[in-house]
Amino acid sequence: MARFYGDAPASLDRYSSGWAGYVWCYGGGYCTVDEDGRFQANKEQTARPYAPAVAGTIRGQHYDPTRRTFRLVYDTSGRSDVSELSTPPTATGPRVSVQGPDIAWPRIVPAGERGTIRVRTQPGASGRVTVTVSARG
Repeated sequence: MARFYGDAPASLDRYSSGWAGYVWCYGGGYCTVDEDGRFQANKEQTARPYAPAVAGTIRGQHYDPTRRTFRLVYDTSGRSDVSELSTPPTATGPRVSVQGPDIAWPRIVPAGERGTIRVRTQPGASGRVTVTVSARG
């Protein structure tokens, strides 16, 4: 099962434009997490960061399951706008690095909630932005 849960999302990343697990519930059986919110065996591989909204043109995105790191690279549009990344809930929250022109702020919703990272670019800023999100620990 560990290989299945590793191979399936990797294949979906290569051959599709997005995917989602369908059984995020708390309990037994096919649920992703147990009653206490801890991942069931191998199911942590199905929860990873992704970018539901990008303020520009995506040039690349990749998740490295070994390092538990997601990287998004995009070119800004020159307008002030916000990109949003969603991360799985964790006790300590993700580690975030943002590089690019005139980044106003990366803002992280507190740990324990759905992890949301928002990156705002300043008006007139244009260029390449790289956002790296890593699991702590």
